[in-house]
This record gives sequence, C-alpha cells and structure tokens, in this order.
Amino acid sequence: MKKMVLGIGFYRREQWPLLIETAADSHLLEKTYDDWMAVLDSSIEKIHASGLEPELVDIDVEELLAFCKKEGLPNNAACRARFIAKLSSQRDKE
Repeated sequence: MKKMVLGIGFYRREQWPLLIETAADSHLLEKTYDDWMAVLDSSIEKIHASGLEPELVDIDVEELLAFCKKEGLPNNAACRARFIAKLSSQRDKE
C-alpha cells in the first residue's frame, strides 16, 4: 500500500525576507529563516509519525506572488497552501 504524500512548501533562505515582507499574515510566520527551519524539521517528524510521507515542494516566492496576483488572493497561509497543492499536483503528472 502506497503511503499518502503531503506537500510541504520549502522556501529558499535568500527569499525569506521577501516572503515575510509580502505575507498578509507575516505576524504568524517565524521571524528568521533558521527559526522557520527548526519548525519545519519538527513538522516533518510529526508528519512521519502520523504515517504520512512529507514531500518538500520548492517555492519560488516570486512565482508565489504572481500566483496570488493572478488568483486575486492575498499572500496568506490559505493561498500558499493552494499554491503548494497546485505545484504538487503538477509534479505528480510529470
């Protein structure tokens, strides 16, 4: 039986400031990239423990912002999740 895969956005260190600057919910995000990486590592462990397979999805913040603009949505957690799901779906088709 194939494990269920859960896409998780992976942001680039050099783009972290842009993400924080443009996120409508920046107050909910970690202030530094290193803090975010610590949360990501912990989240991956929890996802594994729950029986799911985490899949890191590389996020280009510029592409994310273009997606938000095209969809008429703010750069927030819901829109980022939607973008990650779209990228995961595209990757599955390849």
